[in-house]
Amino acid sequence: MREFLISAVQIDAELRSGARSILDLAPLAQRHGARGAEYRDYYWKDKLEELPAVRDQLSRLRLQATYTTNTTLYSTDPALQAQLLRDIEDARALGSPLLRVNLGPRPDPGKESLVREGAIRAIERATRGGIALALENNARPPGEQLSEIREALAAFNAPALGTNIDFANYVTCNQDPIAAIQALAARIIYVHAKDAVRAGAGWKSVSLGAGGLPLREIFAALDATGARFLLCFEFPGEGDPDGAIARSKAWLEQV
Repeated sequence: MREFLISAVQIDAELRSGARSILDLAPLAQRHGARGAEYRDYYWKDKLEELPAVRDQLSRLRLQATYTTNTTLYSTDPALQAQLLRDIEDARALGSPLLRVNLGPRPDPGKESLVREGAIRAIERATRGGIALALENNARPPGEQLSEIREALAAFNAPALGTNIDFANYVTCNQDPIAAIQALAARIIYVHAKDAVRAGAGWKSVSLGAGGLPLREIFAALDATGARFLLCFEFPGEGDPDGAIARSKAWLEQV
């Protein structure tokens, strides 16, 4: 059985409404036999109290954490650059081996050095803390193109900077997910796994096997890379988080 993590996205509606707290995520992961859980910066209600409590809970349950932030790698705002450094420290405090980040907008002419310096500081901080930065292809501009991800990985060429493959995002942005996997094979350190269906002019994320993506071919391409990466379910719970996770796990067992 392939190991997997679950994401706080699975209980997004419940977390936002207050029906569940962030401390409900690890027990949910344990109940489904997951290796661990992915936490996100925007779900904290009182980070000073909740983060240590989550860390202790994970240790007690012997589960792995990963952490994701909305703060981007590229930014001209010194406050956001400083926030990314704090996000790296939060990932470290949780015991996460990585921090998932998005790329952010390309800098305006004349500001490239400011953006690059901020990114370098983040990469250096991650390196010192033993944290990898997992650069994800976004679901919409900016930072959604394979060419942008490849360019950033090449520009810094740092062991602490890898990529989080979100293969559904590549599809919904009209790109070939298998070509992306093959192009980024050596830098894959994390994978967001979900299916997707057409919804009007766009796409809707669903549990594995409930959509129309060529998942068997995608997973075969991931296996063919030989890369070692953490795999995390990332789709809404749709009012039945347990059912969505269980169906995805069952699908994964067949691959």
